[in-house]
Amino acid sequence: MKKLLGFLLVCLLIAGCGTGCSSKKGNPTIVTDEIIVPKTPDTYLEVRHIVLRGSNEEIGKALGDIAQKWLNIKLGPYAGPIYAEARRQYMKTNFPILLDRMAGVARSYGLSFTDNTYVTSGLFYDISVGIPGCSALFFPASSTANGHDLVGHNVDFHTATLREMMGMKRVEGDHNLYSRDFVMELYPDKGYPSIAVGALDLLNGFQGGMNSEGLVVVLLEDDLGQPATHFNPLGDDSGGLNMLQLDRLILETCATLDEAKMVILNNRLVQGFLPGHLLVCDRSGKSFIFDISSNDFSYHFIENNGQPQVVTNHSVYAYPDTSKFPAYSPKGTYNTFYRYVKLSDYVKSHQGKFSPDNVNDAMSLAYAHTTDVAEQSVGPLPHRTLWTMLYDINERSIEVKFYLKDGPIDPATGDPSLVFTEPFKFKLKKAGS
Repeated sequence: MKKLLGFLLVCLLIAGCGTGCSSKKGNPTIVTDEIIVPKTPDTYLEVRHIVLRGSNEEIGKALGDIAQKWLNIKLGPYAGPIYAEARRQYMKTNFPILLDRMAGVARSYGLSFTDNTYVTSGLFYDISVGIPGCSALFFPASSTANGHDLVGHNVDFHTATLREMMGMKRVEGDHNLYSRDFVMELYPDKGYPSIAVGALDLLNGFQGGMNSEGLVVVLLEDDLGQPATHFNPLGDDSGGLNMLQLDRLILETCATLDEAKMVILNNRLVQGFLPGHLLVCDRSGKSFIFDISSNDFSYHFIENNGQPQVVTNHSVYAYPDTSKFPAYSPKGTYNTFYRYVKLSDYVKSHQGKFSPDNVNDAMSLAYAHTTDVAEQSVGPLPHRTLWTMLYDINERSIEVKFYLKDGPIDPATGDPSLVFTEPFKFKLKKAGS
């Protein structure tokens, strides 16, 4: 925990560093750039819908422009020139799509592509790359009423600032974490079109997304995993990819689960200060959970074997049997094992096949609406489900509703209910349309 707090303090100190160039207007790559959920005095977050179409360099340039105009993002510095050159060489071999986008980001900030001072492989904001506590559930087509592969996904996090997570007082001007979110559709000239919902890194960051080939990537925190021994996601001064960049690489380049596994196995992963794991699904009705051992950093792929697959915030390979889960308080409703059992029991007890409404009902059983100390909390902070998604892989669509504020208190639990927006539905368009 001391290591985590020290890193977060450094993040706060460098928040004002970097260049301050203003964005240019009239970028034809930007098809849509609009606020669809406005922030009001009594609601928590705002959501921006961004649609970009063009070359990957043009997409990088457009994201750099939006980053400066909307989020006032300043680029963080490399530890030294050698790290910048190593970064470019790594991307040239392993992620050329991101290399092109880095060139676009550099142009947006008035930098040379070979600039060795500022990091252009991420557009971080609100100074955290914390992986959210989440729950997800994949239903293969064989188990659904409409014959479609469906995924339910909740994204949960503290409704607090970074300083408050560190045990410090809120400072005027600080933004709450996950309070400025985006739905992003990308239609690049190279790489698969994709739609994703995310926050914290405008260039790569998403907590859940789907590409035109019907591949879905869901990112969740793994509270029982172990962070990598080297991390500096703001400076980006190590070879390899952080978890957000790895997820983006999978979404941009993979059409099948086997291709996703090859990407994972052939890249060095720098996890950051909070460990994460993935649920990856495709249009074949198959899925896997990607876990990393907390003991030896070995990789584990847990297959669904044609059945619905549940994942929350613990390493599934280490706890394959729900009857052997560690004890947890029934009042600790946000406990990862509690949520896993709730979702598993829902699947086992359900009669007949699952409808989209059933998927939403299941995910409502795992909503975060507590203030208990759980899952990497520094102290007792509010924890909320900030958005909940329903993926229809066959339709290439995402239905998502966003958290607005707390509702009435549940007298049985003492926890607040959650008030969401009406559902938004987005459908990924075919390439070229």
